Amino acid sequence: MAKWATTSVFARDVQFLCVCVESARVALSFHDLFGFGDRVVNGYIPSGEYMPRGFGQLGCSGFVISDASGNFVSRKTKAYLQVGEGAFRHVESILSELVPSAAKKLPASPTSTTVRQPKQKRQRNDQLMIKPPASVGVDSMDDEHQECTDSFNRAIKNPTNETLRHLHAILKEHFAHEEELIEQHSPKNGSFSKLTSHAMDHARILDMATAELDRSVRNGGGGDTCSIQQGGRE
Repeated sequence: MAKWATTSVFARDVQFLCVCVESARVALSFHDLFGFGDRVVNGYIPSGEYMPRGFGQLGCSGFVISDASGNFVSRKTKAYLQVGEGAFRHVESILSELVPSAAKKLPASPTSTTVRQPKQKRQRNDQLMIKPPASVGVDSMDDEHQECTDSFNRAIKNPTNETLRHLHAILKEHFAHEEELIEQHSPKNGSFSKLTSHAMDHARILDMATAELDRSVRNGGGGDTCSIQQGGRE
C-alpha cells in the first residue's frame, strides 16, 4: 500500500487508508513497520462500537475500495493468501477503472508468448531467514511469535520432515491459542468477525504447511528450500 501511495501511477489520484482494529499503539507500530510516511492515512478503531457492521475484513483477506463519492466499489478484493500476487493485480484493475488516466500508464502484463522472464538467482537458505513481528502487547503472543519464527528459520535452513512437522505443530498450536484469545476478548459485530478472518487465514497457512510437508515426504525428507511463507499478519 505504501508503494502504491508513493511510487505507483495511482499515487496522485488515489487516497490509501489503513485502519487498525487493535489499538493506537499497534497502528503506530504498523506505521513504522510498513513505512507509511505521510502518503497513507493511518488510523485505528478506538472501541467495539466503531467496528464495521455488515462487512469488512483484515488486510490479508482483501481491500475495501470506494469511489470518489464514497460509494463502495468492492467490499472485498481477492485475498493474497488465496491468489498471491494476483491479489495486488486485482486491486490495480479496479483502480484502473476508477482512474482511467492512471490505467494508461500501467505497464503491460507480461505473457509467455511476448515476454521472456529472466531467470532469477536462487537465494541461499540463510538469506531467507525471517524476523519476528513487532510486539502485539500480549506477552504470551509475543513469545509464541518468537517460537514460530525460530521454527520457520529452522525449517528454512534445514527443510526436513522433522523440522517441517515441528513447524506445522507449532503453527497449529499457536493459531488455536490466538483464536481462543480473540474469541474471549473481541466483540461480536454482525457479519464482521476478527475471529472468522483470522481463522480463515490460519487455515490457509496450515494448508500451505501441510502441502510443503507432503512434498518433503514424497521427495524423501529433504530439499533445497522451504517454500512456506508467513501470512501478512503473523
